[in-house]
Amino acid sequence: MSSSQLFPRVPAQFCGKWHQKRYTLLKELGRGANGAVYLAACGGRQVAVKIGAEPFDLLIEVNMLKRVQRSQQRVGPGLLDVDDVLIDGRPCPFYAMEYVEGERLDDYVERVGGEWAAVLLIQVLARLEVLHRQGWVFGDMKPDNILVGRVDKQVSLIDFGGVSQMGRAVRQFTEDYDRAAWQAGDRRAEPAYDLFAAALIMIRLAMGRDGWNKLRNQPRHRSVLYDIIRDNKELYWFRDPIWKALHGKYSTAGEMRRELAALLRQRAQGETAEQRGASADFWIGGLFVCSLLLLAGSLFYLWM
Repeated sequence: MSSSQLFPRVPAQFCGKWHQKRYTLLKELGRGANGAVYLAACGGRQVAVKIGAEPFDLLIEVNMLKRVQRSQQRVGPGLLDVDDVLIDGRPCPFYAMEYVEGERLDDYVERVGGEWAAVLLIQVLARLEVLHRQGWVFGDMKPDNILVGRVDKQVSLIDFGGVSQMGRAVRQFTEDYDRAAWQAGDRRAEPAYDLFAAALIMIRLAMGRDGWNKLRNQPRHRSVLYDIIRDNKELYWFRDPIWKALHGKYSTAGEMRRELAALLRQRAQGETAEQRGASADFWIGGLFVCSLLLLAGSLFYLWM
């Protein structure tokens, strides 16, 4: 498999030191500052295996996954195994989790349409709500770390390398979605940090890949985002919760989720009423045409 300066070359097949489970690495799925994730086969099923460069960093992720899993509420893939693998004679920590086959959030929305962005973000906020209740902040919120299941269309958070305990400094972030980089606050791990990133994700999904890339060349300040929201029909409908998230007005992800859901329902009801109105107009127009035809027929017979 591929190698890096952070940790040695991982063997294509290995056995866990303590639990003796056998893994066959199939391909690399991605890597970050504190480890690499592989698709692997173990016990007749496909799993995702993360091998860490630093035991302490991986331990933080494992503790978070265990606590969230005990809550029996979905956040991301379930934890399956935690062990060490011997590489060049030294133990390297790893954990195995369920493998979720799906698409990155931005790729999925680009394929199915921007109107799905708010629906999926409501799911993301539900995941964050569970995480925050357990005392953790996701930190590195971005479309790359959000997966839409190919079968069930459910959202999962992936890559917990940036997860941080509430009240501490955010351990890992991406500048595009970082509150401090947008001059909108600090990097303290709190719900508002994740929710600021959630608002940026919504803006990113509405703008599309090309529009977002152009934005990267502009100075990062909230005033730039206000102009985008005002000029984008999709974003403007959800302007209140987006604005509140950008200003840190929410204390929980649940508050933002409920307000987004209410606006989504209002829009759906408005569209239904509009469709009913269009249908009524059609029938009224049809009756009017029929009346004209009947009148024309009567006049024809009167003149004959």
